[in-house]
Amino acid sequence: MGPTASIVAAIACSAAAGKNPWIPLGLLFLIAAPADVPGFVMEPELHEALHGIGEPGLLYTLATIFLALATLESLADKLPFVQSWLVPISTAWRPFAGIAVASILAYAGIEAAPAAPAPTMEAADSLGAIPTAVVVVSVGSFAGWLATVAKTGFRLVLSMIPMPGLRLAHSFMDDFFALGATVAGLAFADSTMVAFVAIVYVLLGLFTGPILARLAWIYMRIVWATLRKAANDRNETKPPRWLARQLENANLQDATLLPAYTYRAPVVGRCRSGFFVLHDEGAWFACRAFFRPKILRIADASIVRLGLAETTTSRVVSLTWKDANDTTVETELTLFPASVEDTRDRLAAYVESRGWIRVDPASKSARQGMIGYSVKNRFYVASAGSLRAQALTTIVAGAVVGVLSGGSFIPIGAGYALSPFGARFAAGLGLSLYLTFCVFITLGIGWPAAVLYGVVLNLLALRDLARQSLKARVDGYVDTRVFLPTVCGHVWITEDRLESDDHRFVEGNEVVTHGSWRVALQA
Repeated sequence: MGPTASIVAAIACSAAAGKNPWIPLGLLFLIAAPADVPGFVMEPELHEALHGIGEPGLLYTLATIFLALATLESLADKLPFVQSWLVPISTAWRPFAGIAVASILAYAGIEAAPAAPAPTMEAADSLGAIPTAVVVVSVGSFAGWLATVAKTGFRLVLSMIPMPGLRLAHSFMDDFFALGATVAGLAFADSTMVAFVAIVYVLLGLFTGPILARLAWIYMRIVWATLRKAANDRNETKPPRWLARQLENANLQDATLLPAYTYRAPVVGRCRSGFFVLHDEGAWFACRAFFRPKILRIADASIVRLGLAETTTSRVVSLTWKDANDTTVETELTLFPASVEDTRDRLAAYVESRGWIRVDPASKSARQGMIGYSVKNRFYVASAGSLRAQALTTIVAGAVVGVLSGGSFIPIGAGYALSPFGARFAAGLGLSLYLTFCVFITLGIGWPAAVLYGVVLNLLALRDLARQSLKARVDGYVDTRVFLPTVCGHVWITEDRLESDDHRFVEGNEVVTHGSWRVALQA
């Protein structure tokens, strides 16, 4: 196996280890154990080198153990009782599995190097083989890290999409990727196509890796916050040392801290987790990038509106302010899971101490300064259309056409045709045709899954239409780029922005800001 093939094999197998850390090692030991394998399975020179790393009995034993763990790892995403004990082990081992696979392949590549006269071989050993091994291990380790953060980052993305079965489908895709990449790396590393795919994978990783790593970190913090919430850990949030130094330098040691993350915000960039800091001089969102603090600082006088949106799964703070150019800026910060006392009550206590006023979310005082009124472009529209007509169209079209077609074609999101979201209607039609294709290509075997997905996706479309309707009713506009928007049920403004005393919030007059389409219609 030449240097290029060794690098390609390391990329493929290490990437597979990032998805399932046991499959590459299991297959590698299984192929290496017998004294001989067909040439299309592995190059004879490479197999000979791998066969020599241990006794056949030991290699078969390791293969059995790793493949058994690979099977359990595959089940872990599908069976909660397996996930509870195996996922922590696999998560800890996953990065090192990529390094282990790359190291074994690097060693085998050196051992499988073509024979040469002694002087030439010595030169190759000192100048060629060892540097190649270093490159193989380094590139393979990077590919394994990339696959690891991709798996964790995508889990966070999927957790935000309330669609049953989506995570299960992603789990099967990971299994297929791990198995396919391992086979491609061990058997077809010298293929031009496999080399091309490996190079594209690494290049894409250079651009997507940082974002996926941040998503992975957010996901881990969500899990940790959820465990603390379940344990009823009510310890006061303490700033890390880097943030404590920043607060001390600004003389803001008494600030209120709420752990939060954002998918996009000025100054800090995309997919950042940190702390929402409320203090006497305004608000911060503080995080770190490359071990250096990055802080979005918002002066108290420039804050226009502070809102809190609560759903069954999240709490989102909406912050609107004017920048130095008097341009309206809006940022959403999602609070990490915590008790009501640690989130809403602390936020309410802070704004009340600042003399801010809670107002009716649908009042003119609450709407003033919002980005949909301040920034005029084609994405902000005043109405989301008739929710009743959209819901009936979605349900009737899905039911009637689905029954007439025997469940082979179920229109998804037909109600979007009566809304400002025409692109989503087209996307729903494309998904419907794709599910129909899956039914026919599988000769009917995929019919139950297609029907299930058609029903679930229509429910998801109804929820989005309901949210959009509530957004238009409460905030007075919708953003056609946003899917499943959050609508603030708690809104605070400064007293000088209160246009009428009638706009003050009155206990018992809560506005419906989330719920099913039936709830939205009754609101």
